[in-house]
Amino acid sequence: MKKIHFWLTILLSLSGIHSATAKGWQDIKQSGELRVGVPGDYAPLAFHDKQGHLVGFDIDMAHSLGQALHLNIRFVLSSWPTLSADLAADKFDIAMGGVTETPDRREKFALSSPVLKNGKIALTQCNRVNDFKSLEDIDHTEVRVVVNPGGTNQDYVDIHIRHAKVIRERDNTASLQRIRERSADIMFTDLLEGNYYQNNEPGIFCVSIMNILPGTVSNKVYMMAKDNKYLLKTIDKWLSDGNKSRLSRKWQISTE
Repeated sequence: MKKIHFWLTILLSLSGIHSATAKGWQDIKQSGELRVGVPGDYAPLAFHDKQGHLVGFDIDMAHSLGQALHLNIRFVLSSWPTLSADLAADKFDIAMGGVTETPDRREKFALSSPVLKNGKIALTQCNRVNDFKSLEDIDHTEVRVVVNPGGTNQDYVDIHIRHAKVIRERDNTASLQRIRERSADIMFTDLLEGNYYQNNEPGIFCVSIMNILPGTVSNKVYMMAKDNKYLLKTIDKWLSDGNKSRLSRKWQISTE
């Protein structure tokens, strides 16, 4: 029996699987705080402003949730490559800040009802917007596509880009800077993020493909441990009130 346990430990270590028991609702309630994991690089949902403050639609939503649950909110910075592993390791109770519903996440975690509708678009410099009106215009050897790791942006690039040069950056913030400084031509990202930068940095960022790219229609959700059913039920009920609509207007986000 000891030998079996030894080899199981070795296999888990080699596979990189590290799991911990997530806090149940009673433990969360007794702690007095809800730990919210965010990558913190996704405007307008959760990002750092010029003063370094964590702001955004989901940041405001998290504070609203804390008020509804009578809990303090503690934000825990994560990243797109490690978000799922960090949640599984009980580093936080809920992931917010731009989480897309995917079959893999649905299988491994509890996902809230849809928060926002979304889909992929192509973002470029405004003076080049007419150069990239389709995926076919983009996927050429002379075009530089920048992508951040670990999320649905990378998934899209890995599947659809065969000829363009792919530049892999550490996060969304670095990818956007590549577009600003013209060391990359295209960034595939979500409509939510593309619209935000087009509206807030006019003349620099433009959405070149206005229609959501085929096969990328999706929902933004909140993600938590699969066995935390009470928290999931509570959040779904909270999402049905009018607070989401009020905050979406503040951040100029469509909820349709």
